[in-house]
Amino acid sequence: MVNVERFVMRRFNENAYVLYDETGECVLVDCGCIEKEEYGQIVSFIETNELKVTRLICTHFHIDHIIGNAFFAQRYGVRPEVNPNDQRLVSIIDYQAMALDFTESIETGDPLFSLEDGSVISFGNTSMTVMHTPGHSPGSICLYSEAERILISGDTLMKGSIGSTSLPGGRKKALARSVEKLLQLPAETVVYPGHGDCTTIGDELKNDLLAVTESGEEKVYKSVDI
Repeated sequence: MVNVERFVMRRFNENAYVLYDETGECVLVDCGCIEKEEYGQIVSFIETNELKVTRLICTHFHIDHIIGNAFFAQRYGVRPEVNPNDQRLVSIIDYQAMALDFTESIETGDPLFSLEDGSVISFGNTSMTVMHTPGHSPGSICLYSEAERILISGDTLMKGSIGSTSLPGGRKKALARSVEKLLQLPAETVVYPGHGDCTTIGDELKNDLLAVTESGEEKVYKSVDI
């Protein structure tokens, strides 16, 4: 059984996750830690529960999701993993910081560009499938467990909203297609997003995220800023 522990990083209200099962193996997702207390909360949870970190996953490479990568990579001997389509975002990390008025230094943690669509993330007795969901960024991905009806959605789909396309690499039409793909998952699927509270696919089907412009040619969604 997959257990999902959420930690809210205050600067950007970003969700970091520890996913683990009964074997004690775990993966870290989107460790956007900035303050020492935030690093400490995650480390304390890992140590208290005697977990073994096997992978460090990035749903995309915007700075609010990757600030803690270098710390966790060094501490646990893992490299951050990201979809290859976000490689350019790694190269313009300083520009991203400037756009968000972020003044702290950022180390990317020597990422691996390994999270291809359809690849499998395994830890302990658990397997989750990588779903490439571009739009918020070119390499945005989600992690999906069909067996347990769990979706780690990054900034593709959130409670009552989706991610902005105003940041580097954003594309509205691509995001619309990605959201439509996610909304085809079983209604009982629990969604753990990159920002805000969890939701379900069924609830988001009721939220009328999809609207059509007057021309009927372009699909537009409500979105959040980060």
